[in-house]
Amino acid sequence: MNINERIRYFRKDVLKMNQRQFAASLGMAQTGVSGTERDGATVTDRFIKSICFAYNLSEVWLRDGIEPMYIQPPTFSLDKFIEERGGTDLEVEIVKTYFELDPEIRKAILSHFKEKFTPSSYGSLYDSVPDTAEELEAQFQLVTDHDKEVG
Repeated sequence: MNINERIRYFRKDVLKMNQRQFAASLGMAQTGVSGTERDGATVTDRFIKSICFAYNLSEVWLRDGIEPMYIQPPTFSLDKFIEERGGTDLEVEIVKTYFELDPEIRKAILSHFKEKFTPSSYGSLYDSVPDTAEELEAQFQLVTDHDKEVG
């Protein structure tokens, strides 16, 4: 399928629109859509960008037919994140269970650990107490490394 055929396919089979409706959705004349759907017709970058923006289409799909058709939003998988870092099934469950806790309980837990890892406990290792779990984890790693060097 070439780009002209993909435009026609998208309009007719996916959107179920006629050329006039499709053109109106893009703010152009029906003749413009008709022209771009003809085999071998030049399709401007502006037209491609208009369709992609209006319908969240992947420009790579429209130009070259490479799936996926739609732009895929970035996703984050906690399971994959932990797995990539060598985490165990138990660690995955611990993290998930932590986030199932009431927000006030999580806040109390973070406060407890913030007190444990205060700058006064480890001298100049830290400039401030962390505000996020990621900062707390990084601080914990510094403390662990420091304890290994001293111990």
